[in-house]
Amino acid sequence: MATNLTFEHIESTIESLPIQNRTMIRLLLLQYFDLQQDEIDFMATDQPDSRFRAGNQPQAQKTLSLEAVRNITSRANQYRTFYRQKRERPGMHLQFIEQTLALVNRSLQMIQRLLVEDMEASEEELQEARSQAFLVLIRQEIRKLSRAWEAQEIPAKDYQRKRLLLEFQALLRKQSLLRRRLRFSKQEFLTAGSTPLKDHEVGHIWGIPLGSLAARKVKALQQFLTGIQAKVETASPGNSNAQPIDFWRETFQVLSNRPFDRSIVEYDGLERTEDKLMEKLNVFLSGAMTEQEESKFWTSISKVNDSEFSGSWRSHARSILAFQRLQALLHDTDSSDEALKEDILARVTPKALDDQLATPDAEEKSVELGEVGLGVLNAFAGEIDDKRSF
Repeated sequence: MATNLTFEHIESTIESLPIQNRTMIRLLLLQYFDLQQDEIDFMATDQPDSRFRAGNQPQAQKTLSLEAVRNITSRANQYRTFYRQKRERPGMHLQFIEQTLALVNRSLQMIQRLLVEDMEASEEELQEARSQAFLVLIRQEIRKLSRAWEAQEIPAKDYQRKRLLLEFQALLRKQSLLRRRLRFSKQEFLTAGSTPLKDHEVGHIWGIPLGSLAARKVKALQQFLTGIQAKVETASPGNSNAQPIDFWRETFQVLSNRPFDRSIVEYDGLERTEDKLMEKLNVFLSGAMTEQEESKFWTSISKVNDSEFSGSWRSHARSILAFQRLQALLHDTDSSDEALKEDILARVTPKALDDQLATPDAEEKSVELGEVGLGVLNAFAGEIDDKRSF
């Protein structure tokens, strides 16, 4: 059931809590809220004294340890970065896929227009091309069409017509693939945005045992949700007799709709060198990869392994870097209708036969070595010794 809960309700409720409960809620929602300095100081003084392993802790006033403050700040920053990048990664995927899908849809409309207006294709031919799009071997058909053109067995207009139909089928397959990726990325984005910190992670940051953490968590959640309910009922008094609402789930739903933070990430070895990565990203964006190569490369730049022993802390940043580069390349691409039409026509226009016949002649031309070349060749072969005896 929809509520009138807003981000301002959540923020003001957290601010009104006592410092212990406020600290607990901020830790659970660390991917959306930063810890304040007074909350870090409170956790530093609240940690048990490690010198007293058994029995009661001393009741004297604890002093603020700068080392404890640094440790808490470091651990909190580590978990905050991890959870925010865990949400940013599928968010970057969503943005890229939506932009690419829009370009593919426009290209499909352009090809249909060219087929109907210039190639006089009927609706039955287009419908047959749609039905066969996921069955035809497109690369094999393109090679057969190219051989027929080189053998002068097909006129230029028929070549363009068939080549446009194959391009139409290839884009239909890409459209379907992008839609599947879009659904998966949306689900992953929502899941990542609805995940609070786990108990052992909160205990690791705070530096307290899980036994005392559980009781504090229950009290903090109870007071927070009571405050949220009071603010919602004040904002919409007519819904007081409605069905019970899960305000904790509604809180994450409101927070997950907020824009994700942008990270500054560094290159850390994806595709071995940054130049090689940019080269493959350019080829990937141009659509020149085969379907198998494209699927393999997509997996390498988008997947993440959350195992504790496989570098999960850096795996989100690797994907974010690749998609930041893809976004930059996409923004530099001319996506106007004229550019799309020119690119489509360049792909479906056959090469001139005169150019194809001129290539073998250039290859058959003999190459004469100069003095430097002959000197290098003689150095490898060795000098002939006329004085040697047979």
